[in-house]
Amino acid sequence: MLRTRLRTLDELTAADFEAWDGLARATAASVPFLLPGFVQAAARWLTPDAPPVVLTIERGSDLLALTCLQRRAANLFVPVPHWRAYRHLHAFQSGILHLPGEAGAIAGAFARLMHRGSWRERAIVWHNVAADGELWAALREGTGLRWSQTGFSRRPVLRRIPGDVPAAARVRPNVAKDLRRRSRRLQERGDVSLRILEGREADSHAASRHLTLEDAGWKGAQGSSMLASGAERTFFLEASARLADRGHMVFVETLCGDRVVASSSNLLCGNALSGFKTGWDADFANASPGKLNEWHLLQALDGRWPGLALFDSQAHEDSYMGELLPDRQPMASGILHAGGLPRGLIAAARPLRPLAYRRGHDN
Repeated sequence: MLRTRLRTLDELTAADFEAWDGLARATAASVPFLLPGFVQAAARWLTPDAPPVVLTIERGSDLLALTCLQRRAANLFVPVPHWRAYRHLHAFQSGILHLPGEAGAIAGAFARLMHRGSWRERAIVWHNVAADGELWAALREGTGLRWSQTGFSRRPVLRRIPGDVPAAARVRPNVAKDLRRRSRRLQERGDVSLRILEGREADSHAASRHLTLEDAGWKGAQGSSMLASGAERTFFLEASARLADRGHMVFVETLCGDRVVASSSNLLCGNALSGFKTGWDADFANASPGKLNEWHLLQALDGRWPGLALFDSQAHEDSYMGELLPDRQPMASGILHAGGLPRGLIAAARPLRPLAYRRGHDN
């Protein structure tokens, strides 16, 4: 018999957080923004007035699935009280961490909660879930739940393929040629090297360098960098420390001589590495150090993480990562709902979605 529980972060014990971290390592669906350290820091600094509730599905002492939700009142987007997948400025994806081989059981537990629960449990809004996941297919088929899709996109990723094809070899030849040219340009200014920092090496110094470089480009000029906001800066420093302590944070740095000219932060969750933020030194802009940094990471993937199945850019398809990465991950946003009345009300509200978007009722 499965048990479904909804609890606040404060109600979780140390053993609960250990189980959560273990699930994040074993999960069949990588959702890095559900890593416990990431959620804890975001709840403290980014959403103090809208804290997440942790939904868990357990079998005995085994944690099978976990996601984080926020309470939402009825609005123009969803005209009934509902849950929303935990969302904030730096969560680019939502979903459910879950053990492999348990999709059917987990989908059944979700369906029972949504069919039998309070009004709030009858609808959950999700943003950017991996649309081809086994669990999402199970939730939409045979559970009596309905999916009202509100958005779709394709994200640049690199999937590991059989045949021992190196990850970097899958970059298109014309793109690789341009990157080699830019690398030679950077080499003219000093020896170029790559540094990967994880575990204890992904320390506060690496995090501070990363913040400085992210602020050095257009984000800093527009005031949208993490360093420009005290809350976002503190969030990142706390999250990176928590994640590094558990081996989930990876900083990738490109150096020209002794100078770090580009840095990316990346999150390890399940069998995937996901990009988070990037930054580069504007003094070296003609060599595109940020793009070179990602290319250097692709060259290091096979040797550094031989068991990795996926590198997820967490970027838009029309970004420069779309040039670098050969594969695409379908991502869908929408409302999962149960029962005739919620279905009718959500359908009736559909013509109001343009107004709902303008008023921010979808976020």
